Amino acid sequence: MPKVKIGETEYKLESLTALDLRKINQDKEDNKLSDFDQTFNMYLYAIKKFNVDMKMSLDEFMDLFPLKTMQEQIKEINEILGVNFTQKNGKML
Repeated sequence: MPKVKIGETEYKLESLTALDLRKINQDKEDNKLSDFDQTFNMYLYAIKKFNVDMKMSLDEFMDLFPLKTMQEQIKEINEILGVNFTQKNGKML
C-alpha cells in the first residue's frame, strides 16, 4: 500500500471508489463546504479510510499543508487516489 507524508506523519493511502466519491459529495452538500474545503475533505476522508486510528478535524488537517509545498503534496495524493483535478476559470473541476 502506498504511503504519503503529511506533516510529520506517513499515512497509508489507496485509490478511492465511486461510492467514496458519492459519500464525499453528500458530505459537501450537508456541510455546505466550498470547493477548496471539499478538496481537503476528500483527502481527509481517504486518509481516515485507510488509517482508521487517525483522529483529526478538517481544520487540523488543512493546517498540515504549508502553501510552499502544498502543490507537490496534492499532486502526490491525487496520483495515489486516482483523481485528476483541473482548473477552469479559477474553479476546480
